[in-house]
Amino acid sequence: MEYRLGNSIRIKSKGETIKLKCPHCEKEVQFGVFSNFERRLDAEKFLDLKTVYFLICPNCTSVYTVDEVTGDEFTKGRQDAIDTWDFKDLKEFKPQI
Repeated sequence: MEYRLGNSIRIKSKGETIKLKCPHCEKEVQFGVFSNFERRLDAEKFLDLKTVYFLICPNCTSVYTVDEVTGDEFTKGRQDAIDTWDFKDLKEFKPQI
């Protein structure tokens, strides 16, 4: 299986969350928060650009994503903006042929 977390070659570290319980390993950890860009050509807007935020558990290396709005709030300094109910599982990437 292949997963995509944006399509830019630059991944930026955005800090660490407050201690949260990892849904996979069930340990209380501070997740590392990272961002990347997703650029797509769009017929209406020409270029659609959004930020993809993802979190990595330092204990079991599970990866989760959060909504762009939630990630933006976190990067503005709200350490409590991300909680476990915001986590989303990765979607498998299926290339268009």
